[in-house]
Amino acid sequence: MLSEAGKSWVYWIGEARISLLNEKTQIEPFSCNLKSRLAHNSNEARMRVIDATMQMLRKLLGGTLTKPYFTWIERNLPFTIETLDEIRFYPYPDKIQRRLNRLRKKNAKVTEKFLLDQKRESQEKRLAEKAKDSLQRGNVDLTHLPLKEQNPGIITWAKIAGHNWWPAMIIDYRDCCMREPSFGCQWIMWYGDYQLSEVHHQLFLRFDKGMEKMCNYINNTKKHAYLVGVLQASKDYCSRLGFKTEDWTVNDALRYFARNKDSKESCAQRREDSVKIYDKYSACIAKKLNELKNNTNVDDDRTNDIKNSDDLRSAMNGNIAFESLCLKCLRVAEGKTEIHPFFEGSLCKECSDRYKPCMFLFGNDDKCFYCTVCAATGMMIICDKEDCPRVYCTACMKHLLCPTTYEQVLQEDPWECFLCATNNKPRPSFDSIIKPRANWKDKMINMFRTKSNPQQLVKRYQEKKKIRVLSLFDGLGTGLLVLLKLGLAVDTYYASEIDPDALMVTTAHFGDRIVHLGDVQDITKEKIQEIAPIDLLIGGSPCNDLSLANPARLGLYDPKGTGILFFEYCRIKDLLKEVNNECHLFWLFENVASMPTEYRLEINRHLGQEPDTIDSADFSPQHRLRLYWHNLPIEIHSLSTQREQDVQDILTPHCQRYSLVKKIRTVTTKVNSLKQGKLALKPILMKDESDSLWITELEEIFGFPRHYTDVKNLSATKRQGLIGKSWSVQTLTAIFRSLCPFFECNTIETN
Repeated sequence: MLSEAGKSWVYWIGEARISLLNEKTQIEPFSCNLKSRLAHNSNEARMRVIDATMQMLRKLLGGTLTKPYFTWIERNLPFTIETLDEIRFYPYPDKIQRRLNRLRKKNAKVTEKFLLDQKRESQEKRLAEKAKDSLQRGNVDLTHLPLKEQNPGIITWAKIAGHNWWPAMIIDYRDCCMREPSFGCQWIMWYGDYQLSEVHHQLFLRFDKGMEKMCNYINNTKKHAYLVGVLQASKDYCSRLGFKTEDWTVNDALRYFARNKDSKESCAQRREDSVKIYDKYSACIAKKLNELKNNTNVDDDRTNDIKNSDDLRSAMNGNIAFESLCLKCLRVAEGKTEIHPFFEGSLCKECSDRYKPCMFLFGNDDKCFYCTVCAATGMMIICDKEDCPRVYCTACMKHLLCPTTYEQVLQEDPWECFLCATNNKPRPSFDSIIKPRANWKDKMINMFRTKSNPQQLVKRYQEKKKIRVLSLFDGLGTGLLVLLKLGLAVDTYYASEIDPDALMVTTAHFGDRIVHLGDVQDITKEKIQEIAPIDLLIGGSPCNDLSLANPARLGLYDPKGTGILFFEYCRIKDLLKEVNNECHLFWLFENVASMPTEYRLEINRHLGQEPDTIDSADFSPQHRLRLYWHNLPIEIHSLSTQREQDVQDILTPHCQRYSLVKKIRTVTTKVNSLKQGKLALKPILMKDESDSLWITELEEIFGFPRHYTDVKNLSATKRQGLIGKSWSVQTLTAIFRSLCPFFECNTIETN
């Protein structure tokens, strides 16, 4: 790890995690307040850590460890308690040393990349300052390719540090199977060697101007790859203008651009209304993009696990049943197991608790991030079927799923995965060691227990009625806004909310359509009996004390924190089930995805099921990963998505505003959450100067109408605070659409 002045790296005993802490304010000697700290046993996890620490001391001091621990230390320590601070566990204990060795190996490349990124970002910052100065002096560089023209498929000249300008084509990150570009950057594919790079938006030239600029270099260079790249880029550029370029040479290309030096003619655009690779890009670039998925590196760690698993070999030899084998850790589990929903095998309790949510965590392109078999990350092979979210790691593919036909599968285009193939016709060369389940859909539903039976519900709702709703922690009335947007007829909408600004906004928009019940803690059983029956209960308790982003979080049970409000939702849900009689209760509870596993498991226990994990980037220009516990009749991977929408699509038109990011990171109540990247820069370029998102644009990103929170002269900070605590309207619309078949609905509006 990198060092930092005034800070030290510490290893947390018991959690096997490492953090960088301030030496003056966050680290104290072990002997400080030792007696009271050892005696403090209110937290079970804390006691496990203390026990582990005392075992380390026992090995060093000898003797039999007894409680109370402080008395044992006084009895066995030859000097004063303060001498504990001079004890050095070096070399480190074996368990810690093994963990450090793994981290050292893992972080070597990461550290190198981090240093390169830091260097690049400092260069980009200097370039930005230089560009700003030149603009202020009026020296506008007409050869530069403006950000508004940097669209996928555009042929340009690009530059990275230490190299000459080189011809390239701008690529959409989704088409090259890469992550979203870094702040202010674009993905490109270089002509000549057809490699991918990230380039800052200020380092692009118009292609025709670049040909003029680089003319002398092209004439004098002997780099074969460079000349091949220039020729191919020129042929692609001019063929879009209608010229026949099949027999061109480099000299032909140079003559054309010399002859048309002062021409106002611009390069013909690729088809704007198409999302197909062969319409966006030239033939040679499209071919190289399609070849990318053939250059797959097989994951070494997972490969070693597969090859070294004795239990897997026993299952392959027929000595044990595959159903007893955990497909994640490849061991026969002792104790309780859970079946693997997709393939014949199981998940041990430890793997199930830790990885089950990951295996169903979908990305921004409606695909999972984690391997369907083993929840591994890294390079994935993706099913090309539109409604299938499943991906497979290269190791599972090569060694478990298609060991003799791996290379053949990589060549298939389009490729349907093993589960999709069983739904249609069996794959002729099917040679999987682990077999897919024919009834995997039923197994997955049973595993998560989040789905209602639509057949039974249809019988129950043969006569449709208006929906009655209770919204806890209502905020900006997102639930009512979405229900009305879907055309659902709302009988009564009850809401519990105490924020005066939020109440002012909802009153301004909905008036007496919302019946306010006040503080959720004041809703009694008598009040529930009075408002019943309720058809839909929704709510998302405050997440501040549950999120990993808050190091001072108080958790679920501290009465001083907001996490305990989750139990108010549970209390009201149970009361509604008591008094709802024959009326079926749909319910949904939402909270932050970045919560410790122990909190998620506790919420699972009280709600009786696992959550679905949904990222609002699937429906909007914002990453907002959230957990949804519910009993709505939906399949998450089949939720209908809108047209792919980026930040640029919602910016105020006619103002020369251009986004430096595709999707903004999660917006919170903090003003700085609108800034992006490691340097926390403003995400918008307006008239070549950096600018932040406007509140009206932020409202549209969340799916609200513009000026929705513009009530009674609320400040921009307060408006962002209200929006940052809200649900994504687009995401909730996709979820609540499943209610339309069961309640009275305005079909014209719904369509």
